[in-house]
Amino acid sequence: MLFYEIITQILYRGNFASTIILQKNGLSKSLIDPLNSFIVKNNGDIILSNKVNRLVIEKDNVVSVLTGDEKLSDYDYLISAIPLYSLARIIDLNILNINIQFEYSSILNIHLWIEGLNLKEKFYGFLDSPLHWIFVKDEHFNIVISDADYLIEKDQNEIMELVINELKRFFPVAADAVKKYKIIKEKKATFIPANKVNKLRPEAETKIKNLFLAGDWTNTGLPATIESAVKSGRIAAEKVLKNI
Repeated sequence: MLFYEIITQILYRGNFASTIILQKNGLSKSLIDPLNSFIVKNNGDIILSNKVNRLVIEKDNVVSVLTGDEKLSDYDYLISAIPLYSLARIIDLNILNINIQFEYSSILNIHLWIEGLNLKEKFYGFLDSPLHWIFVKDEHFNIVISDADYLIEKDQNEIMELVINELKRFFPVAADAVKKYKIIKEKKATFIPANKVNKLRPEAETKIKNLFLAGDWTNTGLPATIESAVKSGRIAAEKVLKNI
């Protein structure tokens, strides 16, 4: 069923719907900065690094949000855009009639700063390699390995040995060309949309009248992708507008 949704939403809508797009200035400058500017210009507040501890529910409404520093209650609607395992820490999922347990797949991001490796394209895909993608930003190279559970427990030296050996298969990388690196392990990067859980993914609208859900794990008809996350936000926003 999920595969059918992907085909109808992307491949059957023409070439443009399946076109790979890379932002010229990166996601922050292309999306985040304009969004922050829009919120501020419309008298909104952006609060960072303030942990949400609990949502207080009374009569099917979230009456307050308890954070590490304060109690927030000056709002009309809430949209939660956090992963399911994080949502479970601040509200009883039974209240939302969510009865689903995801299995997750990990992703490794390896950031390398390499001198003298001049690649013409902005990104490349690998064939017949444990490496999957490499994104090029001058001397900063970002390698992505999906479905990386088999690498998660390996130490950095083992991972780097694998990465460098594979890079040498495809590019002229000198032994001393890597000046520094950073490995980021995302153990719960994507949920696995198996049939047994896909039909249980929740809608944006919940039993709580002023609480809506967004996130790639909600019922978007797409797997755990940025497209699914964006679509979920749009769905949640449209639901809120219908309630105003």
